[in-house]
Amino acid sequence: MGIRYDLSVSELMDFFCVGEHCGFSEREIEAAEKRVGVSFPDCYRRFLLEYGKDNVNTRYNQMNTPEEIFTSYEAIRETLEEWEEEFEDAKRNGGQADYADNEYFTLWQLSEEEWGSVTENYLLIWAENQGVWNAGYLVKDLQDGVADPPVYMSTEDDFVTFKRCADSTDVFLKGMLGEAAYGYHSKERYTKLPEIEMELAKRGIDTGRLEKAGNCLDTEMERLYFYAVNGDYRDLIIANRREPDKEELMRQVFQAVQAIPKPRYHPYHLRLTDNQEKDLGMKRPRKPGGIAVHPIVAFAMKEYFNRLPLTAYDWGKDLGRMKTLKLEPSGRTEGTDVVYIYPPSEYFPPEPYYYDLHDWSIIGKMAGLRTLAIENIFVDDFSFLRYCKNVRRLSLYGTNFSDCRLLLEMPNLKEADLHLCPLEHEEILDALPVSCRR
Repeated sequence: MGIRYDLSVSELMDFFCVGEHCGFSEREIEAAEKRVGVSFPDCYRRFLLEYGKDNVNTRYNQMNTPEEIFTSYEAIRETLEEWEEEFEDAKRNGGQADYADNEYFTLWQLSEEEWGSVTENYLLIWAENQGVWNAGYLVKDLQDGVADPPVYMSTEDDFVTFKRCADSTDVFLKGMLGEAAYGYHSKERYTKLPEIEMELAKRGIDTGRLEKAGNCLDTEMERLYFYAVNGDYRDLIIANRREPDKEELMRQVFQAVQAIPKPRYHPYHLRLTDNQEKDLGMKRPRKPGGIAVHPIVAFAMKEYFNRLPLTAYDWGKDLGRMKTLKLEPSGRTEGTDVVYIYPPSEYFPPEPYYYDLHDWSIIGKMAGLRTLAIENIFVDDFSFLRYCKNVRRLSLYGTNFSDCRLLLEMPNLKEADLHLCPLEHEEILDALPVSCRR
């Protein structure tokens, strides 16, 4: 039995990589550096060159590709543009006191040269899988030529408040790989010390040594262990290099499936009451050039941003900022295949936007979308998928999705859940480099 402690980032990437490693080109990285106006640390440039396109970088939290790397000041500028009208109105009407605790309002009143009195500028290279936090380097460290600067993470779901989360690039990357390990050929996770010690004792792993190292590899079983301790909280995640024997697994799955009633394809049709449709302006004549918004998409946007856009400009900006969209039927069920969903508001949206229960094309306008989940819903038209160029994770579980050829137009797709879908052209799935459940 061989236990190797404290694997390097390169060794961890070898564990997770199936086949050859794949990185970005020098040209792509140099273009990004020129765009943001600062050079990346050599240690991170090497990671991008050697491993940047490996799938593990987007298994859980999301690594920004070179073209997606941006600064916190860029994000603040965009946010201030969105708030401009509201802030101007507050200033004009003497409502500044209502924004006394709003740091964006404080920044809005300053020149960009003075922003440093409120927040530093950060180069953002990684994001939480639903966009809750962003992480990256202090731009000043990069300008000063710090060889391996610490990494900082936003803490208030904004681009203003950051705290130091890792002392080096190496420590940060190991943390991201540790979070990506859960579910890699295993869903083993332990948070109670007796369970942790019992699990590690099975393979003769020294708990104290693992805690100090952070990770270890059982070379015989090809099992990777990540262990983190933060005060009283403990977290042990185990990943397997080898998948279970597929033939035996398929036999077990077949037997299990035969033993239970097979779930049937049953997507729900979404509805609103007549009064709700009237309130949302859905009874009004459509004007040429309008942009349809499905109410459930608007409801999801409201939950994502804790508000609905006020103006047409705000709608366009928020659509571009969406990273994750998850839709599932929620409301009052009528009969077997109808759900009366919650309306997104009491009012219709500003022109040219209008609500439509049968038009899903607005999803195709979310250019930054990385995770898209539509589950157990009847969708009138899936053609919007051809515009979802940046989506990496897709779930259409239990919907009426059928034409697999649409997935050919999603170049960044890594994972797809098409279980309980009436699929056609399934041969497409065998040719795609996509992990697919069907």
